[in-house]
Amino acid sequence: MKAVIVKALGGLGLLGLFSLLLWADPSGRYFNVSGLFLVVAGTFAATVLAHSFRGVTDLLRRLRSKLGNKASMDNDDLDVFLRVVEAHRQGAVRAAEQAARRLQEPLLRAGAELVINRTPQADLTRMLQWKIGAQRERDQAEIQIIRTMGTFAPAFGMLGTLFGLIEMMYGLDANRMEQIGEAMGFAMLTTVYGLVLTNLVLKPIATRLERRAKENLAWSYVQMESVLMLHDRCHSAMFRDYWQAFFDQPETNEPIDSLPLSMANS
Repeated sequence: MKAVIVKALGGLGLLGLFSLLLWADPSGRYFNVSGLFLVVAGTFAATVLAHSFRGVTDLLRRLRSKLGNKASMDNDDLDVFLRVVEAHRQGAVRAAEQAARRLQEPLLRAGAELVINRTPQADLTRMLQWKIGAQRERDQAEIQIIRTMGTFAPAFGMLGTLFGLIEMMYGLDANRMEQIGEAMGFAMLTTVYGLVLTNLVLKPIATRLERRAKENLAWSYVQMESVLMLHDRCHSAMFRDYWQAFFDQPETNEPIDSLPLSMANS
C-alpha cells in the first residue's frame, strides 16, 4: 500500500512539473514535446537494442533504490551475526542455524549456513568469491547501460537537429518564414536536450552507480572475511574490532552512534 502511494505521488509530481513547464513556456520555445520525445525515446530504443529490454527496464525501475542504497549493515543483522558466532563457538548447531536464518544480508546468510554445515574452507572461499564476482559483474553491466544511454543521447539530439534543418530547407523552398523559424528552433532544442540529458542526468547517475558499486564491493569483502573468521571460530571481540575499523573509514560515512550497543561498548 505504501509503495502504491509513493508511486502515485511521484506520478502527480511529474504531472505537476510537466504542467508547470507548459505554463511557464506556452509558446514552446524552450520546451518542445516532440523534440524531447525524439531524444528520450530514441535513446531508450537504441539502448534496448544494444543490451536487452528486460535489463534496461529492470535498471530504470530499481534506479532510485540503487542510487540511495549505501554499503552498510542493519544493526539487527550485526547482533544476529554475533549470536551465530557465539553459538558456533559453543557447538550449538541448532541455535546457530536458527540465528543464521534471521540474517538479512544474502552473502552473510549463505556464508554462515555453509560454515554451520561444515563446508571446507577452500570450497567456502570459492563460493563466496563466486558470489562477489557475480554481483560485481551485475553492477558493471548496469553502469554500462547508463553509459550507453549517455552515448546515444547526444547522437539523437543531432538527429533531431538534422530533421529540423531538413524541415527548414523545405520552408525556404516554400518561402514560409514561420516554418523556417519553427524548424530551426526544433533543431537547436533537440541538441540542447541531448546534451542536458547526457551531462546533467546520465553521467552523474553513472558516476553515482560506480561509487555505490565500489562501496558494495568493499562491504562484500568485509562480509566474506567475517564468514571466514566464523569458520575459524574467532572470538566475537575480533568481529567487533573488525567491523568498527570498517565503519570508521571516512568513505563509509557511518557514524559510531549507529553501531549496536554490543559493539560500541567493546
